[in-house]
Amino acid sequence: MPKFDKNELLGCIKKLVALDKEWIDWMGEPDQFYTRILHFSMDKTLGVRTPQQTKIVALLNPIQMKKTSSISLKCSREVNKNWPLGHGQFRISGNLGPLVPSVTDAKNNGFDDVLWLLDDYIKECTILNVFILQQSRFGWMELVTPEADTCILNGVTRQTIINLKEKIEKQFNLKIVERQISIHEVINSSKEGRLFEVFGASTHCPLMPVNRIVYRDTTIKLN
Repeated sequence: MPKFDKNELLGCIKKLVALDKEWIDWMGEPDQFYTRILHFSMDKTLGVRTPQQTKIVALLNPIQMKKTSSISLKCSREVNKNWPLGHGQFRISGNLGPLVPSVTDAKNNGFDDVLWLLDDYIKECTILNVFILQQSRFGWMELVTPEADTCILNGVTRQTIINLKEKIEKQFNLKIVERQISIHEVINSSKEGRLFEVFGASTHCPLMPVNRIVYRDTTIKLN
């Protein structure tokens, strides 16, 4: 896509916020303020190629934070959210639209979201990064999050936790680890009493603790 000057874009967004200030005030005091950006081609012909002309549209979206509550997750089966060399590191409609049937099915069966796996390795929830707090088989406490391998969105909250790694490790006496972790490892940790917590992280909500994970006929329950 053709590049757009970041400073000019920020200036345009500021003018848009000033223009819509009364509408934002009418919404009350939002917890967060999202600006959703759409960038699309304006070429007059269709084709698979780099566009020569594009347009950027900014949508203002003040939101109220979700209240903290625990969530239950159903592990994905036969449907992949992302894959290596795909576009999983971006939040684009093409990544989320095809997931609606799986998420709807999970919610219709008493779950809050889907825990997306790839070859039985945990990747992320639909819009949440995943963290697992467990005791390793070597005895130390570790906070594990799947590595940013283009199969997950490297979210702001996830990055913040990793950037505070040294401080968190010192304060809580644990290790923060980015690595692949399979659902079977988590199941074994639960069976052996080494699994303490699983939670999701995103900028749109507080940290979301997980109370239940179901993988096929296996259920992991967390307090």
